[in-house]
Amino acid sequence: MRMGINKLYKKVACSSLVALSLLGAGAVGITGVLSNPTNVEAQSLDYEIGSDQGPVTVGIYVNVDGQQKEVWTQHIVWARNVGDIATQDAPLVDGHIATPSKISFQKTETGYKLLQVPTYTKSGADASVAAKNATTQVFYENVTVKNKNGSYCPIVAFSKTTGVISNVTNRALLNNTVWYSDKIKTYDGAKYYRVATNEWVKDTYFAGAESGGNIGPQ
Repeated sequence: MRMGINKLYKKVACSSLVALSLLGAGAVGITGVLSNPTNVEAQSLDYEIGSDQGPVTVGIYVNVDGQQKEVWTQHIVWARNVGDIATQDAPLVDGHIATPSKISFQKTETGYKLLQVPTYTKSGADASVAAKNATTQVFYENVTVKNKNGSYCPIVAFSKTTGVISNVTNRALLNNTVWYSDKIKTYDGAKYYRVATNEWVKDTYFAGAESGGNIGPQ
């Protein structure tokens, strides 16, 4: 399953890092922050995207732990006609659960209207909650990894019986190495790319991909 892989075998200490929200892999179209809403608690928000009405990844503003935070849609938003609705998973926030878990955008004459503003609550210390809500997608991609705060990227494993995450302490990935990944797991508000049978690297360390990915349910 591995292609051109270099691996660092070394004991490492893992630390908790804030995950970066990833845009849809292989997305084609506009990428950019849209209008900054003045009230993130509004029931619906309008975003103007200018003259190009094609697919977009949308940056929205939400409340996380009492503070305003910019988050991005996980995939491109695309609705063909005015009035059409596009629905997708709510943006991820590391260590938090989104309510609702799905959000919808309605195509308007000037852009898109967000129909549900998600709220985020901490998932808490009960690891079974995150394991229960974890999802896995098929994902075929050569992924480059990089740790901006160190020379290697830590990896994790997931229990085959409980689904709970654990740190792999005797192996890690060297910076700027390319790994073939065939699955993405969404767990506790972050994404993890599978690089071996039960070895996964967090999206915090995602540094790019070599070709368009093929994402879909497992």
